[in-house]
Amino acid sequence: MKIIQITDPHLVGPGEHLYDLDPAERLSRCVASVVAEHADAALCVFTGDLADRGALQAYGLLREILRPLPMPVRLLLGNHDDRQAFREAFPETPLDPAGFVQSVLDVPAGRLLFLDTLERGARGAGVLCPARLGWIGARLAEAPDRPVHVFMHHPARSIGVRHFEQMSLTAPDAFLDLVREHGGVRHIFFGHVHLPVWGRWGSLSFSAIRGTCQHIDLELDDPDVTFAEGSPAYGVILLHGEDVIVHQRDFLAPAPRFDAMTGRRLSAPPTN
Repeated sequence: MKIIQITDPHLVGPGEHLYDLDPAERLSRCVASVVAEHADAALCVFTGDLADRGALQAYGLLREILRPLPMPVRLLLGNHDDRQAFREAFPETPLDPAGFVQSVLDVPAGRLLFLDTLERGARGAGVLCPARLGWIGARLAEAPDRPVHVFMHHPARSIGVRHFEQMSLTAPDAFLDLVREHGGVRHIFFGHVHLPVWGRWGSLSFSAIRGTCQHIDLELDDPDVTFAEGSPAYGVILLHGEDVIVHQRDFLAPAPRFDAMTGRRLSAPPTN
């Protein structure tokens, strides 16, 4: 099963810029790349920070940009989003009984959980309150013998970057205990950090990708980070049996190509 992960587009209003970047143009080119190269994907998941300031106009712009995608799309919320404005723009989005943007999807590769970690006033950190945790626990209990893959915006624990130490999931142990108790959670996919990172929290494997708008320079010990333009990217996730494979696809800057046998420089790939 192939799943596309797109994260942190940070859309602003039509014609507006963010850090001298055009988030809508970058996301549009991302979508064009997905359509051209991965139209066979079964699903596309956006892991949060859809809008930089949670503006209704930004969510309207997102709806327009997504129209060319041929596969179903699941939209998750991040700390920059506004739940009410999002629900107004995307009323068809599945919700849990408490009104959080959480949903479940059963596929041949197992059960996919889509979580809502948005909490206003949390200063960029993520929250899974008792209501959300109860929903997660119930969904895991329904599939005791199935592999599970989790998508969320915030990392559950540290990724080793000081800037994010207070901006990951608050009080993560209750969530991680649920996940470990199930025993079949294969991987946690998240956004938020604007960095490509892969690893394990104990027995739980995780990954994040760079995102389509600004990303950050890797500064492990600095409490402040520097935003960088760089090349935006999306993830290509392959699920097969117990295997989880994640590729990061840079799609804007065409890099030089060389013949592997002769070393001869080839023409650069076309921009999307």
